[in-house]
Amino acid sequence: MLTFLKNNAHFIWRLVLNQIGLTIFGLMTSMSAAAIDHAIAGDGSVQRTCMIWVSVFAILFYMFIDYTAIKEEGQKDKIRIDAGRKQRDAWRGFKIVLVASLPNLILAVCVNLFGILGAESGLALEWAGTISGTSKVIALVIQAMYWGILLGLPGVNVIADIPNFFYLLIPLPAIICASLAYIAGLHDVSLIRRIKCLFQPDAPEKKASGKK
Repeated sequence: MLTFLKNNAHFIWRLVLNQIGLTIFGLMTSMSAAAIDHAIAGDGSVQRTCMIWVSVFAILFYMFIDYTAIKEEGQKDKIRIDAGRKQRDAWRGFKIVLVASLPNLILAVCVNLFGILGAESGLALEWAGTISGTSKVIALVIQAMYWGILLGLPGVNVIADIPNFFYLLIPLPAIICASLAYIAGLHDVSLIRRIKCLFQPDAPEKKASGKK
């Protein structure tokens, strides 16, 4: 485990920096949505709609950045494997992004575990409820790109209304996207192009033109 962390520390840190950058972007867009609502309506309706759309954009942008970075790493590994300088490990991308997502996963576990202990239907431990609530706030701050979608859920008006299990789902898109991106790079294929082809008809073959 220590060897894996040492050999991949630079790339894990790169993914962490990607999340920090998109967190700042998510905070800025959320504040912009609030400002737009204050200027137009002031009742929160415009803010909610704006936050959902900027959140979707921020998440897709985040996925694209991670996809590009990890696919490139997979392509580099393919060259090393073909040259006999590296052993094939199709799970490398998954393991890298899993380590990079540990803070998110730990916070999600704290939200749910201490949430159960602090709930009225559970042991109703006040300190556990405090830890769960604090973990929620931290999780939303470091994953601000998801704010709009979470706060746009039906019946959700404040952070406390967000169901706890959603915090377990937040890290999954990045983990799945990065894992598939590494495999795509390892096989030197483009998942984006293949998905695009599903929504576009096959282009007619161009006839070769000879010189007269």
